[in-house]
Amino acid sequence: MMDLFGFLNKLSVQLTADQTHLEIDYRPMNGSALYDICDLNGRIIKTGKFKGKTMRIAVNDLLSSAYVFLILDGDQIRSKRFTIDR
Repeated sequence: MMDLFGFLNKLSVQLTADQTHLEIDYRPMNGSALYDICDLNGRIIKTGKFKGKTMRIAVNDLLSSAYVFLILDGDQIRSKRFTIDR
C-alpha cells in the first residue's frame, strides 16, 4: 500500500537517557530500507540495513555533536536530527 502522506511510515528517533543508543521506530515500506547517520557536513558516520519496526543502534562511539538520522526506503527518504551532549 502506498502511503502518500507519510502517516504509516512516520519516523521516531530518540536517544536513550545515557545517550549510548538511538531507539528508532519506523515501519519500512519494503524489506530493503537502509539507514545512515550523518554529521551536519553530510559525511556518513554509520550505515546499515533497517530491520523490523523498531531498532536500537549503538551511538556510544559518536562524539558530542548534532547528527541526522536518515531512512532510505524505496523512493522515500525520512530524516530526523538528534544531538549527543555528554
